[in-house]
Amino acid sequence: MWLDDDPDHAIWSTVHELVWRDTQFATIAQLARDNPDGPLNTSLIAEALIGGQVAQQVMAIRRLTDRTRNRISLWRLITDVKGSLHLMTRENFVCHDGLPYDYAAVSAAERADRVPGIAFWGPTSGPKAWCTSARAHEQFDRVAGISPDDRQRDDVIPKSVFVRLENMLASSGASRIADWSHAFLAHAGAQVDRKSVDNVKVGNDKISAAIRELTRITEYLSSEVLWIGGYGSSLISTAQYDVFEKLENPVAPQDRQQDAAAVWQQKTSDWDEALAGVEDLLSPPEG
Repeated sequence: MWLDDDPDHAIWSTVHELVWRDTQFATIAQLARDNPDGPLNTSLIAEALIGGQVAQQVMAIRRLTDRTRNRISLWRLITDVKGSLHLMTRENFVCHDGLPYDYAAVSAAERADRVPGIAFWGPTSGPKAWCTSARAHEQFDRVAGISPDDRQRDDVIPKSVFVRLENMLASSGASRIADWSHAFLAHAGAQVDRKSVDNVKVGNDKISAAIRELTRITEYLSSEVLWIGGYGSSLISTAQYDVFEKLENPVAPQDRQQDAAAVWQQKTSDWDEALAGVEDLLSPPEG
């Protein structure tokens, strides 16, 4: 399943990376604002941080909105599921992993077997998990817009659900940022391409808003439509280390700044010499 299982490009993994980096950057930005004379405000660090943040976030958003066939993306998942509506029946939704369809009959049988005064535990999976089955029916009703009185085994989640998700994604800030990346980041767009997205000013607030839209669409598809679980109120991972460790230390003591300056000078010299002799680039080899 593209949502969780792909080792390199799982949709949820990309979403988690987006929200983690967004939180990281917002925290770093606050540190920089609180200490305007501090090292985070030197151009050497600030330019690298901001440029890297924008590039990483925009490219991840671009991946999730990619419409190209044979790509793992949120857009492709929505359209692929929409193309398999014959599989999205109530019976498959409820019973695909062994839950009973007729939860009322299973519940009645369980109550008949109970011994008064003895504690019991109801299963949450398998053919006797009537309570889980009841919740699955209720969720299918909600997504498909069907009354409980009209339930049929061959009820299907309507195509309109997926069309609305597609429209929501297509009109989102995420799609506009992806369009911007085609012209300015991932490709060197021609002037006409750049003009078409000139009004899209990519800043951290717009990136954060786009991430929020993507996470909500992903959560709805995962937890409501496909019923394979979501993240609810635990979207961002819990750090397994102190994210503020060593913040009290200076970026570079005076003696270490000399080492960094030497690296700058060496790289400057290396790049200044990179074009030496270029006039002979296509000269025939000697001999």
